[in-house]
Amino acid sequence: MLKQMIDRVWSGGTSPHDSEIYELIHKELSAGAMDAGLWTKATAVSDGNTEKAKARYIEMRANALRNERKKLLEFAKQAQRAQKEVERHNAEREKRYVELQSLKSREASIRSKLWLEFASPEAKKAKRKKQLRNTLIFAAASSFAYYLLKEESILLIFFGFFFWLVSLATYGKYELEKELGDITRRINSLG
Repeated sequence: MLKQMIDRVWSGGTSPHDSEIYELIHKELSAGAMDAGLWTKATAVSDGNTEKAKARYIEMRANALRNERKKLLEFAKQAQRAQKEVERHNAEREKRYVELQSLKSREASIRSKLWLEFASPEAKKAKRKKQLRNTLIFAAASSFAYYLLKEESILLIFFGFFFWLVSLATYGKYELEKELGDITRRINSLG
């Protein structure tokens, strides 16, 4: 009884999945297409008794087929993991591509805006006109204030000078250049 229990544990038991294995072994035995090395070993451990050798062969062949099935299942799992890794890698690459295209589009838009609003000849001409206009307004207002108020107008002229400087500033250019720098760094990091 102990020998039968050990044999059952050793042979993998009587799993329903084993029916296919035993069916295959039956076909092999019926066709006489047995594994010669395994049959010889089964005969050797059975002291030449053909019936015992046949039973031992079936057990050993079932174990061999179970091991092959395990290897195939493990190979299938590895292939599935590899496929998932490839899919994950492709999804990341697609995501980087989409982000890169979006960044390049935004970069082109910012460069165009910087050119049109700050660097083009028309933009520079408009800026010079604005600076000249604001300078003339400041000079006229300062002169008028000094003429009317004399000494008390110094503080008013000082604040007017501050506002004149602020009016000469180029609003938005620094932010656009900073954003452009950030986008360029991100494009370079994406590759």
